[in-house]
Amino acid sequence: MPPSVARVLLTRRWLLWTALLLVVVAACVALGVWQWQRGNVVVSAPAATRPVAPLADVVGGGDPLTADEVGRRVQVRGEWDPAAELLLPGRSLDGAEGAWVLGLARLPGGTGVPVVRGWLPAGAQAEPASGAVDLVGVVQPPEAQDHAAGSGPLPPGQAWVVSPALLVNQVDYPVVPAYVVASTAAGGLRAVPPPDPGSATRRLDWRNLGYAAQWWVFAVFAVAAWRRGLLEELRPPDPGEGHHDPHDPHEQGHDPHDPEDRSDELLEERTR
Repeated sequence: MPPSVARVLLTRRWLLWTALLLVVVAACVALGVWQWQRGNVVVSAPAATRPVAPLADVVGGGDPLTADEVGRRVQVRGEWDPAAELLLPGRSLDGAEGAWVLGLARLPGGTGVPVVRGWLPAGAQAEPASGAVDLVGVVQPPEAQDHAAGSGPLPPGQAWVVSPALLVNQVDYPVVPAYVVASTAAGGLRAVPPPDPGSATRRLDWRNLGYAAQWWVFAVFAVAAWRRGLLEELRPPDPGEGHHDPHDPHEQGHDPHDPEDRSDELLEERTR
């Protein structure tokens, strides 16, 4: 009668084999997960998901805004320049026509940065900003002319696009080649929603993914080997195995029809 599964597994030998199996499977699965995570590489994350940085760290020195910094949240501190404020018509918000209010903040280093303070309904008026500036916003590169809502002439104090080059002629200090969209608005304005930050860019490393698959195959192989050994242990013995007849000349290695074996038998009988 074959032994029960519980009886076999509770023996010392099988307890050790089972414990070793659990350790091997856990290690293979963990290593496979680790290689899988290494195989899914994040090449670049949206700039908007990074921590807030001082504006000078992102567009300091007058250098153009790099592609991986577009949309990053920055902190702007300085003083408003009321004489440099502009209105940008042709900007809609929630289906309503209006304009952006563009202010100029002068930083402690002496440079200026255009800031979209908020959105204003068509026909409304906004008071120029003055005093200290301390806000968080999303940094953007200058707008191209093809982004303009119109192309005709505008009254003084208005512009079609956010372009620091337009402000350079109005102030006697340098303006950084970028602008900031304020995250919150004040003075009766509505905050302008920032552009879509996009999604993370991922790259698949097939070598690491192959390593992950190999580790998981090892885990499956270990379970299969353990199961096969257990089935062999539980297999009932063959009724013919272990049964020997001492009087059977075939089992003793003698063939009664072999002349040599027959002569040996005759010699043995004569010497008796």
